[in-house]
Amino acid sequence: MRKSVGWVELVLAVVAVICAVACWKAGVRTTEFAAVPDVSPAYTGTFYSGSWIAVAALAVIVGGLVAIDGVRRLLTVDPPHTG
Repeated sequence: MRKSVGWVELVLAVVAVICAVACWKAGVRTTEFAAVPDVSPAYTGTFYSGSWIAVAALAVIVGGLVAIDGVRRLLTVDPPHTG
C-alpha cells in the first residue's frame, strides 16, 4: 500500500509542475510596440501578473514536498507485521 501511494504522489508532483508552468506562462505577457518616427524606437514591454506567479510558486512548493514524500515512501522498507 505504501509504495502505491508513493507512485501516486510522484504522479501528482509531475502534475503540480505542469500546472506551475502553465500558471507561469499565464502570468507573463509581452507586448511589442511599434516605432514612432522621430519620437521613440520600437520596444517590447513585459507585464507580470503577481497572482499567477504566486500560484506557480505555490505549485512548485507543493510539487516538491509531494515528490519528497513519494520518494521517501518508495525507498523505505515496510516494517514487519507484528500481531
